[in-house]
Amino acid sequence: MYTLLKLLIVSTVFFALSAMLTGCGEKSEENIPAEKLTASAVISEISSGHGHNVEIPFTDITPTPTADLFQYRSSDNTGHSHVIALSKQQMIDLNNGMRLTVISSAPSSGAAHTHIWNLFGGNVLYDKNCYNCHTNDKRGQDQNRMQATLRPLSVASQISAIISPESAPPSTTADVTPDPAFTPPAFLMDGPTLYSNYCSGCHGSLTSSTKFNKSFALIKDAITNNTGGMASLGALTDAQLEAIATVLIK
Repeated sequence: MYTLLKLLIVSTVFFALSAMLTGCGEKSEENIPAEKLTASAVISEISSGHGHNVEIPFTDITPTPTADLFQYRSSDNTGHSHVIALSKQQMIDLNNGMRLTVISSAPSSGAAHTHIWNLFGGNVLYDKNCYNCHTNDKRGQDQNRMQATLRPLSVASQISAIISPESAPPSTTADVTPDPAFTPPAFLMDGPTLYSNYCSGCHGSLTSSTKFNKSFALIKDAITNNTGGMASLGALTDAQLEAIATVLIK
């Protein structure tokens, strides 16, 4: 009787641990979308009878932003667009799951007006770390059970914000003024700079990289299959990935 009870206890613990370790890689928990996200889309509040959409690339959502200022031009609606701006600290706050409220620039043309964007860090983090495996199936659920998906998230506030984005604390970082004439820059094509910005945080500096001689095909495959969370680099173009692969040749 004692031996049977012991076996039951051991089996229960085994299956419980297996469930805890099951994550994004389990087919039973996946619902991979037909088109994977590379950016988080945020819609403004309605003003003057319309709203606008802004896309924040996943490559910008990191604990250590590489720029001091991030600006995004909105979608064109009723013949004009707007610009919103985030400082480095605001981007860190967003990555930590906080809520931000930012006011846009004046329109690129037409009657003067602005729009308000309410940015929820939890939604942005879900888009980046969860959506490409689960679409919206897991949104608002207890993400502690999605170990493989959330392994890159080391800040407790991130997991809490993913579960309840609107309950996350607001950012107290001062706003920055967007430039109404801002034009999104052309994609960087410099291999060393691209590697430093998007790869060194996980794989070491270019001089001591753990990924020497990884081909374009291998890098592209890792992003497509979200190997090690690489789907977050989905916003990079094939040409940029080729540039990165070139500087990894030894």
